[in-house]
Amino acid sequence: MKPRTLVLATAALLLLAFATASALYQRSQADAAARRAVLHGDRLIRPHAPVLGEATAAVTIVEFFDPACATCQAFYAPLKQLIDEHPGKLRLVIRYAPFQIGSEHIVALLEAARRQEKFWPVLDALMDTQDDWKPQHEAELARVWKHLEGLGLDLERLRRDMADAEIAARIRQDEDDATALKIDTTPTFYVNGRPLPGFGFNVLQKTVAAALSTHE
Repeated sequence: MKPRTLVLATAALLLLAFATASALYQRSQADAAARRAVLHGDRLIRPHAPVLGEATAAVTIVEFFDPACATCQAFYAPLKQLIDEHPGKLRLVIRYAPFQIGSEHIVALLEAARRQEKFWPVLDALMDTQDDWKPQHEAELARVWKHLEGLGLDLERLRRDMADAEIAARIRQDEDDATALKIDTTPTFYVNGRPLPGFGFNVLQKTVAAALSTHE
């Protein structure tokens, strides 16, 4: 065999070995996540979690979410559209995983907004303006307030509620659940209690479509 041919053949074998090892690793990770979801199924949904959609929906999407996460922001509008396209059939449950620097303050703000029944309008505003209030990969609460104008919020009450012990306890519970499930990145999705078999919005769409098809 010529040296050049030998080099090319060796490179091809190495690439094949790497691809196989990568696929096996991803499969093992997915299997481990599925086992944890079964073992800790009670940690996927809590009574305090924000919900979009009907309680009777056939398919429940649980998202471990960080409002300062750029990928969460990118998925947000398409995910809401997906739910709108299947009225009454899908619901979204939000769980917090504030991994980004400063994100815990934004999560507390969202929970405080819930007390004024403004969770979703505030979250919409935050997702639309994330680039402004997270300019250097760090959430800056001081840059958020201007984006809340016109939403009908009592800002004095909002600031006070952000420091409430009950809100802090809810956030800690979500963080504890994320730790038990070994979630270390956002967004992380579960569909009807099972983790996605891969990552990407197209994977989420296909998984949701498959779940919906079993209820038609």
